[in-house]
Amino acid sequence: MKKVIQNIQFSKQLDSLVKFEERVMRGVPWVSWGQDNIFVMGLYDLLDFSPIHNACIRSKIDNVVGQGFITDYRISTKETLNDVFRDMVFDYLVTGNLFLEVIWKEDRSQGLAGIHYIPSKYMRVGLPDNAEMEVEKYYYCRDWLNFKKSGVIEFLQFNPKVFTHRQIVHIRDRNPAYWAYGAPQYLSVANDIRLNHAISVHNLGLITNGGYPGLWVHFSDGYPQSEQEERDILRQIENRYSGPSSAGRITVSYSDGDLGKPEITQIASGMQQGAYTEIFELIQRQILSGHKIPDGALIGLPSPTGFNSGAELLETAHRLFMKTSIMPVQNFLIRELKPLIELTNVGIPVDLKIEQNTVI
Repeated sequence: MKKVIQNIQFSKQLDSLVKFEERVMRGVPWVSWGQDNIFVMGLYDLLDFSPIHNACIRSKIDNVVGQGFITDYRISTKETLNDVFRDMVFDYLVTGNLFLEVIWKEDRSQGLAGIHYIPSKYMRVGLPDNAEMEVEKYYYCRDWLNFKKSGVIEFLQFNPKVFTHRQIVHIRDRNPAYWAYGAPQYLSVANDIRLNHAISVHNLGLITNGGYPGLWVHFSDGYPQSEQEERDILRQIENRYSGPSSAGRITVSYSDGDLGKPEITQIASGMQQGAYTEIFELIQRQILSGHKIPDGALIGLPSPTGFNSGAELLETAHRLFMKTSIMPVQNFLIRELKPLIELTNVGIPVDLKIEQNTVI
């Protein structure tokens, strides 16, 4: 039997999001956020991967923020709480974490001079110095992949008795499985979000490749004279049949036989007709479930038969959405932020009440 040479091109990996884990690395004083210390960047990327996930997050942000705090409070000389609350909610819902730098007045009995929001992607949690695993330090860097070149700034945990260091308040969505970082509530459906993106890229690749799911090109007039010739043949075929987002793969084989024109065989997809539609509907249900959204109509997603939710049903779904998904986040953030707002507005009664959105 003659040897068959084949060259298979697979689609590239679409993202670098891996399993969430907290790793202690030798030689650095912080806890690695994921295997490569940039897991949080993958969480930001997921917003661009799936329009359903993006709509869920945006809808939750809009409803958590509502119409803003009824009474606005100063948090610095230039900003009020309503000015930055949307950014805080965005980071908390996307990453499960919120980092705030607190700046004390020279006379600490007069409270805080200000509160500064820092995006989570720039912050890392320090290694604990005690057996109780109590975090005492935090670290800031603009580029964690090149932290030696970019430089790292050390912060201490918020402590009114310390006068010599900059301090951080870390608000996080606590999960018993993780002790350093918070985990976003939708983490269990991260793969569904990625699958939503993969199906979209695959379908785009099919269209740009003329609808071919895969090709097998066989030359029966002998083998290439060199590896370079083999690569040139493959490249010419790819230029002819592949687009920039190749959905399938091209297999090229050779054999000694009768001279003749190349045989080009279309490789049928293993997916049954309509399977992608069923998968997409499952993905949509999974993502909505991960975000605790009871009805897709609340974020502008119609059912397969259209927007068939009556006004009463939609209002009931909205009340359920507010009670189970929105108000718990509001109450948690208000509880965590109130002591800081009181320290920034010493002597002023603080009542953090949000004016809620109403269903249309």
